[in-house]
Amino acid sequence: MYRFNLQVVLNYRKRIEEGLQMELSGTQRELESAKQVFFAYQREKGYYEEELAKREAREINIHESILYRDYLKGMNKKIKAQREIVAKVKIAVDKKQQALLIATKKRKVLEKVKEKHVKEFMDSLERKERIFTDEMGIRRYQRSP
Repeated sequence: MYRFNLQVVLNYRKRIEEGLQMELSGTQRELESAKQVFFAYQREKGYYEEELAKREAREINIHESILYRDYLKGMNKKIKAQREIVAKVKIAVDKKQQALLIATKKRKVLEKVKEKHVKEFMDSLERKERIFTDEMGIRRYQRSP
């Protein structure tokens, strides 16, 4: 039967592609997690901004107001830092997607080469079978009276 000479390379490229898919999946989960933290910070900040506005409308102790404002400043810093984390992880996801795309292309090239070789091998077998069948027919014809 047919044996593809580059099967080892094809198997290697498949393993590389699978590894990159796993890495990409992990990085995408990391991105979703970072986004969830970012949105949670935004919701929390919005809640405390509303709470501060309500309290200021009813008169608030100056110390309490300062505490709220300091907390909101801290939340702004957390949001900014988390936004940067999300951006970095997004860049990592994009890089892994590009690497996976390249690995997939390399694997597909080898698979097409394999398909071409298999087709050539099968065509060769069919040709040999036709020649053999024709030869058998000719010999039968020559033997018959």
